[in-house]
Amino acid sequence: MNDDGIDALIRAARRVAAGERLTGDLLTQEKVPARLRLLLAATALTAANLPVSKRAIVDAAPAAWSATYRNHAELLEDIKALVPDLVAAQLSLVGEMPTGTDLRRQLDQANASIEKERGLRAELEEEVRQLREYALTLHLRAKPEYDAMMAERQQKVRLLRPVGDDRDG
Repeated sequence: MNDDGIDALIRAARRVAAGERLTGDLLTQEKVPARLRLLLAATALTAANLPVSKRAIVDAAPAAWSATYRNHAELLEDIKALVPDLVAAQLSLVGEMPTGTDLRRQLDQANASIEKERGLRAELEEEVRQLREYALTLHLRAKPEYDAMMAERQQKVRLLRPVGDDRDG
């Protein structure tokens, strides 16, 4: 076993992957050092875009609050202050990942854009309705005149019919 605790952490990870619940007892049985637990917890909180506070780190570790604070208070303060920047820098190496706040802002912008387009559509539909109504009114007004003009033309115009060749008979 390495004295850095990585082997112990891997053994605990195998147990969790096999279906065991992550608890402080499991990590204690595998002898995962508290310092490594705290570092991993802060990293997980930061990567999940959750607030990184001392209490949140200890809860996510999982570890006992009083013993952790008594034995690792300075480390806990350093982890809380420094790990979020380190994780953000590492994430930027693999490409920019949107945060929950970024996604919420994009969603709000999309909803505002949709609402604006719906309003514009409603205005245009009202304008088209008015144009249809106007066209129908004009049609109804012009129809009697048009019918009269067509009737007059029908009376004036003689219909021609083909005349057959009467030489034979």
